[in-house]
Amino acid sequence: MKIGLTMVGLRPDDYITVCQKADTLGYDLLMAADHLAPPLNLPSTYPYSATGEPPFIPTSPWLDPIVVLSYMAAATKRIKLATSIYILPLRHPISTARAAATLDLLSGGRLLLGAGTGWLREEFEAVDQGFDDRGKRTDEIVEIMKRLWTETTVEHRGEHYSFGPMSFEPKPVQKPHLPIHFGGETKVALRRAARLGDGWLGMGHSPESAQGVVRQLTELRREYGREKESFEITVQSATVPTVEDLQRFAEAGVHRVRAAVWGRGPGVTVTEMVAALERFAEQVMARL
Repeated sequence: MKIGLTMVGLRPDDYITVCQKADTLGYDLLMAADHLAPPLNLPSTYPYSATGEPPFIPTSPWLDPIVVLSYMAAATKRIKLATSIYILPLRHPISTARAAATLDLLSGGRLLLGAGTGWLREEFEAVDQGFDDRGKRTDEIVEIMKRLWTETTVEHRGEHYSFGPMSFEPKPVQKPHLPIHFGGETKVALRRAARLGDGWLGMGHSPESAQGVVRQLTELRREYGREKESFEITVQSATVPTVEDLQRFAEAGVHRVRAAVWGRGPGVTVTEMVAALERFAEQVMARL
């Protein structure tokens, strides 16, 4: 079982201290969240809470995840770096492919591109991007990025994007291309992950709920003839997991669990975060 870290409660001044400690203690992954232009009046349309209320307020600070992870990459040696979740249809695919390939190269091949279609219509409107066609555009974006990362010369004439011919260098370190792990819990999102992805990122799961999604993904990947290809399941634990929890996640078919091991309350100091990282590594990770 691999252990990833959410960056809930982490302040910019804490980044280097926390990421270096996680790197040395053997944590597998650091994940940075993404929003580009959230509105001042947030609607109750967040798909991962019972009330529809998002887990942030309109004035929450948002740092660009690619820039944040680049900053962390320069301060670490082995820990992997992931976006969670990069909203692909808010940007042009060439721009995303360039930023992701750059980070993968500079980090020595440590980037995992966690991707999704987004849920906040007002955010799309703010940057003049279509919301209702975001799913179809995401499919086309993935096709374009994979071609840019693998082919010598690329020309694309699609429904939503058209360019080329062009060269795209340098290529990412990871071959054949950067791993793309999709988020989303709807049937459409799971189908996209099974059809196009190298993995799936789940939100707020117990071992029991994760098992049901893993079963769906297994069936869908079999339907698409991809059951023998590598596919990694990562879920965010609804609580700080125990050894027993992680064993149950593994039995459910999960490969990585991510958590804010220092909890989710406000005002956690960096000293408390480091102590929590050490405690979890000693009491839980060492017993796996």
